[in-house]
Amino acid sequence: MTLSTEIVLIWSAVMAYALSTVLFVVGTVFTGKRLLSAGLIVATVGFALQSASIAVRWGRVGHAPFLGFYEVVAAYAFATVATVVFLGWWRPQLRPLGAVLMPLTLLALGAAMLADKSDEIAGGTLASWWLTVHVLFAKLSYSAFIIAFALAVVYLLRDRPGAHRTDAILDKLPDQDVIDDLAYRAAALGLVFLSVMIAAGAIWANEAWGRYWGWDPIETWSLVTWLVYSIFLHLRLTMGWRGKRSAWVLVAALPVVAFSFAVVPVVYNSIHGAYLKGL
Repeated sequence: MTLSTEIVLIWSAVMAYALSTVLFVVGTVFTGKRLLSAGLIVATVGFALQSASIAVRWGRVGHAPFLGFYEVVAAYAFATVATVVFLGWWRPQLRPLGAVLMPLTLLALGAAMLADKSDEIAGGTLASWWLTVHVLFAKLSYSAFIIAFALAVVYLLRDRPGAHRTDAILDKLPDQDVIDDLAYRAAALGLVFLSVMIAAGAIWANEAWGRYWGWDPIETWSLVTWLVYSIFLHLRLTMGWRGKRSAWVLVAALPVVAFSFAVVPVVYNSIHGAYLKGL
């Protein structure tokens, strides 16, 4: 397979995601069950197209999508759509979450499409199994945190003053107590995944650079993210923060995740950033 095949596939996925976004937003605003179903189907088609694009690139360059800004950010967009597709087919009443998650996907993938798409060959320490585990659990933690964020946003929208006039927009979703519990569970699962990511990254760092931890900017901000969600769990389990207060913490936590995963590697001079920028 050639680079042109990959580009055709990824642009086809972008167009499918754009159409899916429109269907999800319109379907949520006007409570159209058929539009939500259509949005999910189109998102699934886009997901399949991006999966094919990743497979083509993986086969050509010989590694998973973890080198260069294009690969990394596109992979996070891929993880977001995987979340939408999984939740939408698993629990149809959660399909309106696509109206929150798909626009984020378009923003991320749009940024990725503007970046350099040159092939980067992984060799030496980059071929480590621990790096694969590290990257995999980074994607899983991101997916869990963005689920928690989307659920928290839904909770706050339904809890705002005057929401009784627009309840029909989100009436297909579960009760508030269920949304609150699902958001908490998603955040807790994300923290577990993030812990595995940090541990696997430390083992790989020892293989690659001869030390487990060096306070590199990305290492430091991964720890900051871990502490933020640990504080959330402490507030939830020890201090009894639930409902609106819990949701606001989750909404405030996602920018920390976004900054840690997407901004720090680009802005700060770090070893990790060199890999993200394409060495």
